[in-house]
Amino acid sequence: MKKGIIALCLVLCIAIPLFAQGSQEVKDEYLLRFGHVLTPEDAFHKSYLKWADAVAEKTDGGLKIEVYPSAQLGVEEDVLEQIRLGSNVGWQTDPARLGNYVKEWSILYAPFFLSGMDDIEALLESKEVASWVDRLEKEHDIKVVSYAWVQGFRNIFSNKMAKNPTELRSSLIRTAPAPMWLATVNSLGSKAVALPYGDLYNGIQTKVVDGAELPYAAAKQLKVYEVAKYIIETQHIFQLNVMVVSAEWFNKLPADYQKILIDECNTAGLAVSRELLANAAADRQFMIDQGMTYIPHSELDMDAFIKSGQEAYKAMGLEAARDAVYAEIK
Repeated sequence: MKKGIIALCLVLCIAIPLFAQGSQEVKDEYLLRFGHVLTPEDAFHKSYLKWADAVAEKTDGGLKIEVYPSAQLGVEEDVLEQIRLGSNVGWQTDPARLGNYVKEWSILYAPFFLSGMDDIEALLESKEVASWVDRLEKEHDIKVVSYAWVQGFRNIFSNKMAKNPTELRSSLIRTAPAPMWLATVNSLGSKAVALPYGDLYNGIQTKVVDGAELPYAAAKQLKVYEVAKYIIETQHIFQLNVMVVSAEWFNKLPADYQKILIDECNTAGLAVSRELLANAAADRQFMIDQGMTYIPHSELDMDAFIKSGQEAYKAMGLEAARDAVYAEIK
């Protein structure tokens, strides 16, 4: 009898941790660790927290999102590979980086390709873009959750004044390390320099680069006005961002959780996008008030910039993709 009780106790001692481990695995399956490179003060980060709260509420805590700012989850390219391997991580990425997997995505960051929110809303209905979404998932195990997160036009912030591509030729301009980013910035006449986002401020301060290209909100958040003299309002990219997760992880979620994750991401994205666009002029004025010299869009030789920008399409082999999307949205 005693031997039987002892044996039963041993079985329970072994089984309880196993049950606990099994419960943890189920719980982790519905935990998304979502990361980005922006600061905790950035409007996008605050909206990611709202997205997380909405998802937790609508799933009664069944699907939780933990948000990690400032590249806490690692280098973007490494995180994207974790996503492809099925990890329960998500990331704010961009079309240029997704172009490393499906080339056509890059077109969305080609110079002067998108002109505003009307184009973004049209993209959400585009069959051409939908085919890129499908290819990312089927060929590379990357699930697009949303691309309704817009930061607005990117402009050049530099210590060298320029009003046309010729005057930009001597300028070293920081951009992100992806082929489309580099091709676009080079096509404006400047020399693109790939630096991590977190090194942008120091890069300008230490004269590794002459400047950077950013949307107004990000430039203000990073205090670029402390290290750069000029705002050159090129408006060369209308920046949208893409939220991605592992297709393998996503497909394990219950169908209602999948829908909630996507719907709430789109809702939060559109809300913060409208906020940033509405605040762009105020953000610009703030930097002018800090001492930056503003060269408005209307004073630039935009015909020359647009003509020069066409070189990026040729360099990346994206003329056919450009024409296919324009056939739907223009």
